[in-house]
Amino acid sequence: MVYYRLYVLSGPEGRFVGFEEIDAPDDVEAVRVAEGHCGPQPLELWCGKRKVKAFAAKEETPE
Repeated sequence: MVYYRLYVLSGPEGRFVGFEEIDAPDDVEAVRVAEGHCGPQPLELWCGKRKVKAFAAKEETPE
């Protein structure tokens, strides 16, 4: 297993405001897991010093 961190960003400022730990066998699985956390704030998935993927904030759809 490889250790990843999914950082939650503050929005346009891009400051880290929190993170989730993800253990996954590879980048593909880590990205799949991270996609399940996408919401109103942008996210960045990191593996050590390597940025794996950035996720834009999802717009909330009115019901």
